[in-house]
Amino acid sequence: MRSPSVSLGSVTHPSDFTSSSADLVGRIRSGDSRAFEELFRREYVALCRFADRYVRDVAASEDLVQDLFTTIWANRARLDVRGSLRAYLFTAVRNRALNARKHTLVEREWARDESVPEVRVLHRAPRRPDEILDESERDTRVRRAIAHLPERCRLVMQLRWQEQLGHADIAAIMGISIKGVEIQLTRGLRALRERFRR
Repeated sequence: MRSPSVSLGSVTHPSDFTSSSADLVGRIRSGDSRAFEELFRREYVALCRFADRYVRDVAASEDLVQDLFTTIWANRARLDVRGSLRAYLFTAVRNRALNARKHTLVEREWARDESVPEVRVLHRAPRRPDEILDESERDTRVRRAIAHLPERCRLVMQLRWQEQLGHADIAAIMGISIKGVEIQLTRGLRALRERFRR
């Protein structure tokens, strides 16, 4: 089934909608094109602006966000959103934007002669197995500890440390102030310290 057609000229502000995230996800998963269109209209402009921070190209940002929505619709039966739907969308856009930026950078670098010293720097020695294992174990412990935090604190910690978003981006995604983000991060770090101390 093709993605439902959505007119870009009539994108609406998020406050104009009343459907909850869980309701929208359920309706989209069952093939409700109106729910999909509502989500698109609700988030499209903000997601394009967010993508443009990374790719610095309005047309590429719009393509990236439209591609994300096309993928969501094509795979709607398997749509699995845990926590905030808005955070899910912003994280997906960020990952796609970073991949696009990385791809562009790699293309530029490989277009140059490999004998150039700057290109050789890209070919770093592989990491030792013990380094990879230590890092993997540490990441697993941190992820488990974060999973035990209260929902809002957990989401802020995940966006900051796992997705590596800045305070302003997290505040925009969560709909809270930057100070609120800092408070949640402080609480989360304190809880993690206590957990690891025990």
